[in-house]
Amino acid sequence: MFIRLILAVFLVVLSGCGSGCTSVPKAFVEGEQAAYGAIAPIYERYVKGDDTLTKEERENRLRTVRAWKFALDKHAEAAGE
Repeated sequence: MFIRLILAVFLVVLSGCGSGCTSVPKAFVEGEQAAYGAIAPIYERYVKGDDTLTKEERENRLRTVRAWKFALDKHAEAAGE
């Protein structure tokens, strides 16, 4: 469930970058930054501490968080922040 939420948010962020991350509303960026700030640290702790994950599964999940941050930074840049 949590992974699906992360992926859904990530896809929303990436969908906005399909057109080169232009004309991104500042409110959208602020909302995404708030979501990232609330979700990413908890999710990273969970992933790093979950002994049932394989090394590959752990790396894939952490890569997703890094990709989300990358897309968020691009949106912030496009919004002039």
